Amino acid sequence: MLTRRLPILLTGLILSACATPEALRGDFPDTTPAQISSQATSPDAGSKVRWGGTILSMENAADGSCFEILSRPLDSSGKPKSTDEELGRFLTCASDFKDPEIYKPGRIVTVIGTVTGTEKRKVGEFEYTYPKLAAEYIHLWKKESDTPRTYIVDPFWPPYGFYPYYYRVYYVSPPPGTDPQAPVAAQSGAAISQPTKRLQMPSGGVNLPARPLGGLGGR
Repeated sequence: MLTRRLPILLTGLILSACATPEALRGDFPDTTPAQISSQATSPDAGSKVRWGGTILSMENAADGSCFEILSRPLDSSGKPKSTDEELGRFLTCASDFKDPEIYKPGRIVTVIGTVTGTEKRKVGEFEYTYPKLAAEYIHLWKKESDTPRTYIVDPFWPPYGFYPYYYRVYYVSPPPGTDPQAPVAAQSGAAISQPTKRLQMPSGGVNLPARPLGGLGGR
């Protein structure tokens, strides 16, 4: 029964992990902030783009909240990738209040907005040209440590033992309280400590078809 349901469970997890938030869906040009900053592409005022990245700074004014963002490539769900590749910086302002205790530097966001032009600011001693967006929607992504772990049992991982042996266990998203940049390893063999619930196979084991050994027996 477990082996029959495993592909369905895996498919559901993959689809949920890759789902694009409804507000971020749509077709957008491939223009990046870096292209506009370097004047490789002229800003098309009024064009709608979807950019995302890491908040560098923010400030609140009487008419809303403004952000300086280091742009990064987006994955298929519209979320900025955890990579050192950057696509330039940009400025964006929202017409409503964003709490600076929530939208802290280091948090990642995806912004949908319209290009309104450029603005020159100093980055150290360098005069940098920032593309400017009037934000229509700012999506604040959850911290990785805020996302509960999901465990998947692999019944095909040898040895094909029975209770009380444990099968290889995979988890997605880092556990709370750990470094989200730490490598995610597959857990194998030992029982999982609290507060994670221990995963055990039923006492009857799992019935698996016989697997022929290559090079042995008749052909």
